[in-house]
This record gives sequence, C-alpha cells and structure tokens, in this order.
Amino acid sequence: MGTTAEQGGSARRSRVLLVDDEPFIVTSIRRLLGNEHEVIAVSNGLEALAAVEAGARFDVVLCDVRMPGMNGFELYERLLETAPEVAKRIVFLTGVAFTSEVRAFFARVENLLLEKPYDPSELRALVRRLATGKRDASQKL
Repeated sequence: MGTTAEQGGSARRSRVLLVDDEPFIVTSIRRLLGNEHEVIAVSNGLEALAAVEAGARFDVVLCDVRMPGMNGFELYERLLETAPEVAKRIVFLTGVAFTSEVRAFFARVENLLLEKPYDPSELRALVRRLATGKRDASQKL
C-alpha cells in the first residue's frame, strides 16, 4: 500500500539514505524528515555501500563522519569508484573536532558538511533542495 501522494498520482517521495551509528541521531532525523521523505537508515559505511551496490537508489545521502566498520571518508572514496553519482549526493554530518585529517578531507572534496548539533530547519531545507535536484551536495551553500 502506497502513501497518499503515491495513491493520488503525485510525485514520489524522495529517498534519503541516513548513515549513522548513533540511535538518537537516526531517530531524530527520521522524525524530522519522515513526513516528506522516505528515510532508510544504516549504521555504517559498509551497510551503505552494500545498499548502493545492490541497486538501491537514493536522492540524498546523510553520512556521519566517524562510525565503526567503514567511516564516512572511506564510504565516500569507495562510492567515487563504484557510484560517483551517489558520492556527490553525500552531505556529511559530524560532531567531532576538526582534526588535521578532517580538515584535509574537506579541503579536498566539495561535499557539504553540517556540524552536529545541526539546525533542524536548515537540515530539512537542505534535504528538500537536494532531493528536488536544485543542487547536489558537491555545490557549496
């Protein structure tokens, strides 16, 4: 059974892949975005990579930087090789201090970065813009 929008023939809901190992973050982002977008959550980069390689399509990817298994940087690098169109849709979320590693990574890539705690209205507006194709995550704000 589809959503009301699907049943009425309206445009489909956009799909957001949320890659984060913190249950509180997952729950809060699902609540924030769930009325407007289909939010699929995984807890690390390996699970995200598997979903993309299995053919799942995502309009936006919200990805934590530090996670067990495969972190956000490693996921980005792997997606550049296997699915570059998905890599450019990543918006990185981080609550960590900007170490030299983090600074070097963001000096090299064009993807957007939102620092935790993020402003909910800013995140909602950003995901809406990205999902409607008005910009991709590699275009600076």
